[in-house]
Amino acid sequence: MKQLITVFLMAMVWTGTLAQPVEVGLYQEQLVRAAVVYCSSGHYQLLLDGEVVLRMENGDILYLTLEDELIKVLDAENDFGYAGHVELRSLSTESVFRLRPIQPELESRVYDDNLLVLPGDRYITLVNQVDLDKYLAGVVEAEAGPNAEKEFYKAQSVLCRTYALKQMERHINEGFSLCDGTHCQAYKGKSTGNPEILEAIVETSAMVVADYNFKLITAAYHSNSGGQTQRASDVWLSDENYLQSVVDPYSLHQPHAKWKDTISFKEWKAYLLKNGMKSVTRIPDEIIYVEQMRRKKYFILDSDSIRMTKIRADWGFKSSFFDMFPDGDSVLVWGKGYGHGLGMSQEGAMKMARDDFSYQDILQFYFHEIRLMDYRDLPHSSLPQSVLDL
Repeated sequence: MKQLITVFLMAMVWTGTLAQPVEVGLYQEQLVRAAVVYCSSGHYQLLLDGEVVLRMENGDILYLTLEDELIKVLDAENDFGYAGHVELRSLSTESVFRLRPIQPELESRVYDDNLLVLPGDRYITLVNQVDLDKYLAGVVEAEAGPNAEKEFYKAQSVLCRTYALKQMERHINEGFSLCDGTHCQAYKGKSTGNPEILEAIVETSAMVVADYNFKLITAAYHSNSGGQTQRASDVWLSDENYLQSVVDPYSLHQPHAKWKDTISFKEWKAYLLKNGMKSVTRIPDEIIYVEQMRRKKYFILDSDSIRMTKIRADWGFKSSFFDMFPDGDSVLVWGKGYGHGLGMSQEGAMKMARDDFSYQDILQFYFHEIRLMDYRDLPHSSLPQSVLDL
């Protein structure tokens, strides 16, 4: 029965053409010069500069190499020459391709729908033109894993959709809408780990989070809050009404709720002095400590201060919610949570879902004074033009 439901949902998000396509730049940080494409299932047309030259079946392989700012295209039997625009266009609902960069050698990934390949002077641009819901399924799995409750996946889906639509023109000058890295949202291809992820996305179709001014929020989320989320102004230069600090008991006793580290006390004092904390030269060592019963924006010694987020970034700590105590030549660091602490704690939300909270409950808990609504009902002025064209 579960398989039939999944097939039905897949049919809903695929209608023969991409009704809501998004163009995602792949492997953008690796500067790929050559790649192999495998037709994993279904059927594809290979188009070179707009002309159909081949029908690809399950098991067919294509070789793409950058040469003199053009793409050289080969398969096992044919040399198709050079092209300035290469497209693999899906012809069926089950069309899936596997992409493996070979210069440099990188892990292969599986993708739904279409592939566009554009040449540059130093590398090729690989773009997955994919249905928005299928893209979101891949993002949710990459960002949250395959082993959570459906209500959590619904909450994560709404946030990932909100983030994607708000940032839809982030890479428009590079030939695609979004990248597949953490600069946008992690996307490692087709969701394969849990069919409930796609179900959650389809069941919340078009749902986004808006603030009370009917504008898409910055849909922040992180692994674990450590028991309290942060307000926006503690991390960013500006504040957002919907990102307030929330006491979060659901994140306690979860896998990433606590962490610890040890650093050199000598290096810690030198670091503070370098960052303007001159009071460390006149304060006894035993009182140079950090203690946070609740999240603080600054570590303060006498009249000196430094942002907790800067300490976290400079020392590579898992969060800015930590205590630090001198211990001889060392400093013991006892941390809480994992990530920047803004918005939804994923592990806290997972616990809420296990406790039978709805996805609406979860989002209303972590975000202040928000509206859950269909993005098509938002004012046009609140959406990027490319979203209006979906």
